[in-house]
Amino acid sequence: MLIVLRGAQIGRRYLLNERMLVLGRVSGKAGITIPGDPEISGTHCRIELDPVRDCHVVTDLGSTNGTRVNGVVVAGPTELGDGDKILIGQTILKFSFHDVVEGEFHQELDRMMNIDDLTGLVVLRVFEERFRHALAECIAARRPLAVLMMDMDGLKRINDRHGHHVGASTIAQVGRLLGELVPRDGLVTRFGGDEFTAYAPGLGRARALTLGESLGEAVRSGSFACEGVVVRPTISIGVAAFPEDGSTVQALTRRADEALYRAKAAGRDCVKD
Repeated sequence: MLIVLRGAQIGRRYLLNERMLVLGRVSGKAGITIPGDPEISGTHCRIELDPVRDCHVVTDLGSTNGTRVNGVVVAGPTELGDGDKILIGQTILKFSFHDVVEGEFHQELDRMMNIDDLTGLVVLRVFEERFRHALAECIAARRPLAVLMMDMDGLKRINDRHGHHVGASTIAQVGRLLGELVPRDGLVTRFGGDEFTAYAPGLGRARALTLGESLGEAVRSGSFACEGVVVRPTISIGVAAFPEDGSTVQALTRRADEALYRAKAAGRDCVKD
């Protein structure tokens, strides 16, 4: 197991359940992607189980800034011991042995830290880390990226008529639906209350608006049940896109939020950019 002691994902744990895993900054190329550290190379180092020595070893993959174990530069396959600290870029990872019970404990702890109990979506902190990473990749590759801000319509009416437990169940079900429909390389989180936000790499403004319309239709046509009560909310959506609307997480989120207010002002249950 690897535990992030220093870096953007401090506290995160990675289980080494495969014989060999590549660590790096570029998703799709690295088995363990570590965002938020520009000094980590796309494919930085490899950790694998050496069947001859029956231990894990780390090997640098020609990274720009090198790999160090307990302060010593890795020049070849280097054996890892319990508690060893691996430095890649400015991120420090602690290597630790664990048994099955301990592994299950850390998996549950990771879930508690990173997953929203109500919706099953990642928490906002994790979303923002991955958003920054995805945007940086899109900037480097000159790919578009879409951002959506979404707000359920009619939640107060649901709460007043059926109770807050039905309202909370509706938020949970809508959140799970959005998570299923956003493209696989994108991500959704609950921004707060009944608000959601999402990003989708590779989508320009036109395709982002199409995605927004699809999400709106899915919510509009859905039936969300709780304890025999069926409710049919709608959702208002604001869209922004990189590069037209900005090149930072803050700028794109602000523009999508402004578009969301336009959707609400236009009568709700619609998509605006």
